[in-house]
Amino acid sequence: MHLKIYPNYELLSAHTAGLIIEYVKQKPHALICLASGHTPIGVFQQLKQAIEQNKVSLANCTFLSLDEWLDINPTDTGSCLSMLQRDCFVPLNIRPDKIHFFNVQAPDINQECARINDMIRKNGGLDIMLVGVGTNGHIGMNEPGTSFQSLAHVSVLAEETKTVGQKYFSKATELSQGITLGLLHLQQARLPIVMASGSRKAAILAQALKGKATEQIPVSIVHQIPHAWVMLDQEAARLL
Repeated sequence: MHLKIYPNYELLSAHTAGLIIEYVKQKPHALICLASGHTPIGVFQQLKQAIEQNKVSLANCTFLSLDEWLDINPTDTGSCLSMLQRDCFVPLNIRPDKIHFFNVQAPDINQECARINDMIRKNGGLDIMLVGVGTNGHIGMNEPGTSFQSLAHVSVLAEETKTVGQKYFSKATELSQGITLGLLHLQQARLPIVMASGSRKAAILAQALKGKATEQIPVSIVHQIPHAWVMLDQEAARLL
């Protein structure tokens, strides 16, 4: 893996966006999987600026949302899709036909997982996969104990994820399950990027990066991905 540490969130975001921009310049029709949440917002802002300055075009890229809460209306402001629409797709003027996501209202959720897996295969595999890290080491909604060979699947959320997830909602919201791309997708992506910022991520990152790959700490999978980029700010890396 390539481990990069930056003095602050602004530089972390700029350099992470830079990886995406350089890839898209070489492959304008890239398939890009994005995480929602607070961590990648700076990256989205950097991409918006690059588009406005004609440094890159994302018009021909196809986008895929990383995960989604189950039993939450997708129009809720705390849904993963709503966050991506607000923070990324709308500001970057991404056309709706270029956006793919899990339909949590599908009658058969397992079939929905198969549909997304098939969509990735039909598009030749993921080019870019940008993910964050949970305080328990999860990636997407791949909680501790998830197989490194997992593809899209339904996940039972850890108590820590249920608690931390409340910050995205305007009122107390019951969270129990999620639907997510798997850890094998991260391994198979041509440009896998793990991004983390802030001191709250320092302890789990120290465990993951100082130790060996273990399914009990999903982010530790980066030890098995030579081409992965682990992008951290100084606070997140303070225990390394």
